[in-house]
Amino acid sequence: MIKLNFIISALVYSLLVNNTLADTLTIMQYNLMYYDKIYSDCNSTNNNVDNKDGYLRAILNYVKPDILTVNEVNDAVASVERIKTNTLNYAGVTKYKRANLSGSFLVNMIYYNSEKVELKSQESISTSPRETNVYKLYLKTPTLANGDTIFLYHLVTHLKAGSEPSDAQQRATAASAIMNYISTKSIQGNVLLSGDMNLYGASEGAFVTFTTPSGSNNFRFYDPLNQIGEWHSNYNYRYVHTQSTRTVANEGCFSTGGIDDRFDFILSSANILSGSSGLKFYNYYTIGQDGNRYNSSITSPTNTSISIEVANALYGLSDHLPVVMKLIYPSNLSKVNNNSSSFNLQYNNPVYDKLILTLFETTRVKTVNLFNILGNSLQNIHPDSYTQVIEIDLTPYPPGFILVEIKLADGRQKTLKILKK
Repeated sequence: MIKLNFIISALVYSLLVNNTLADTLTIMQYNLMYYDKIYSDCNSTNNNVDNKDGYLRAILNYVKPDILTVNEVNDAVASVERIKTNTLNYAGVTKYKRANLSGSFLVNMIYYNSEKVELKSQESISTSPRETNVYKLYLKTPTLANGDTIFLYHLVTHLKAGSEPSDAQQRATAASAIMNYISTKSIQGNVLLSGDMNLYGASEGAFVTFTTPSGSNNFRFYDPLNQIGEWHSNYNYRYVHTQSTRTVANEGCFSTGGIDDRFDFILSSANILSGSSGLKFYNYYTIGQDGNRYNSSITSPTNTSISIEVANALYGLSDHLPVVMKLIYPSNLSKVNNNSSSFNLQYNNPVYDKLILTLFETTRVKTVNLFNILGNSLQNIHPDSYTQVIEIDLTPYPPGFILVEIKLADGRQKTLKILKK
């Protein structure tokens, strides 16, 4: 299996060198597991905040997020400020800002790279057991001085934990409150919803509510990976599981049992997936999740997808894994799929049934390799020697993004990102 990070790195490089990518916005969602909070079985020994700061610095240095949303932070100004000063604005960095503290007991927070984005406003939605926070941000685009920018609504939530029907009902009630808020405020365009949602499967009422069109503008959220299913203890979804990072109890503080749940999400509006409002979805992944973690820890078996330092930091900081989404903006978004000018190729995008590749070159296509967004190989094609038009049936694959790697006989190659409808 070709690693997703390798494919994405190749895509990013190709886009950059051809000047079709103006910038990227890296968004990271993370449950920090009782950060700076002494409660129940979590104490200053097994959940030491100084140690957590060191772990978080290692993870943030690896990801370098432009927007960081977090759950489970102690409800004190000193605690939310500590994250900014001890882990983000560290070793000479000064660019990160945060929103105002809101909520009680365990709170959400958003931090952002002020060189790229600014916070315009914030509100909250009354949801139980914790409020949901709504942040409206704007990008510092080259045209900002002329009053032209790109807005992003980012909602951060932490739904009720637990596997009982009453817990699922409380999650569904909170989801309804969130969608009603979006409808009442007529929010649309670039919208993200991130958080620890404690969902065991896509059949849960909360997920159904989030992904069902509602309101006058029929707004809904999408799973950018389109990995829709019953995630709990399901080996088929091992590449998207985010909890728990360990199998051995840490004095009763951290959840155990190994990684077999998908609790952590960044859900997206349709506008972000299509790029119609200035921000366009590029990729999404779980840090340290290589598909070899099912019912195991983040460190055992040996995790070669990340450094030992980062693996140990993920293990020590939380029983959740962070999820990351990258967006691109603000110019030439319509050309994102045309990520190389090295050879003349025409193709249809999006695709409803057949992808048709037409090559206008004197050489031939040597191979066409298809991957899903997780980097799993879907199909390998070796066309006939003189074929210039290649038709690929995509009907067996679910809707979502497919990476198409095309290699010519003379060594040139490019990778397309195709939306399968």
